[in-house]
Amino acid sequence: MELNIAIVDDLEHDRIVIKNCLDRYFDGRHNCSFRISNYSSAEEFLKSYRKGIFEIIFLDVCLGEMDGLSLAEQLRIADRDIGIIFMSTTRDFVFQSFSSQPKGYLCKPFEYPAFAEIMDRTIHDLNVEDKLLKVNVPHMVLEIPLSEIIAVLSNNHSVDLKLITGEVKKSIMLFSELVSALEKEPNFLFCSRGVIVNMDYATQVKDDQIIMQDDMIYPVRRRGRKELLAKFTKYAASRMRRRLEI
Repeated sequence: MELNIAIVDDLEHDRIVIKNCLDRYFDGRHNCSFRISNYSSAEEFLKSYRKGIFEIIFLDVCLGEMDGLSLAEQLRIADRDIGIIFMSTTRDFVFQSFSSQPKGYLCKPFEYPAFAEIMDRTIHDLNVEDKLLKVNVPHMVLEIPLSEIIAVLSNNHSVDLKLITGEVKKSIMLFSELVSALEKEPNFLFCSRGVIVNMDYATQVKDDQIIMQDDMIYPVRRRGRKELLAKFTKYAASRMRRRLEI
């Protein structure tokens, strides 16, 4: 998978530092590549920005007319998934940055381990280095990234895997086999008979039902319902903490 990364900093030297750190971080990660776009101001960035074009943005707090905090707030309204990493020569703006839910805050000059720690967290949340699920379909075996699976649904004598692309892959595997394959993954919930959901794509639980981002609604089974709802709540809370962690 290729990552599109933006670096917004008015100092060329600091943009080069980030590039060198990225080169070091991704060296040897053969399932990941990256492409960098450099910008010297928030205004220059906004001229080329489109929702979803970048997975990660390194954003200097102190820029020109528009500062990094203002740009981040504007970005977060348009794109809740982009990983924002702030940079500054001072930590005075850390608490002000919370509202845009950054992945981290690099205080210049920073050491590489601090950079790598924030990148590890960002990559984890973006599911870039994704686990693959081997799925038997007629005449072949597919390897599907776990992060692309919204739900797994039993459908008569086959199993449907709903993907974020809108595709539905029909597997000839038993539903129980997929339950076994996914039961140890923290973001997957076997919520009712014949239904497994990826909690990363769930928006809320309402009236003992799980509502997904694609507006699908799945029931939560009676047996073990309290434990299932507790698991959902705990996962949702941990996901929120990761987004807010600096």
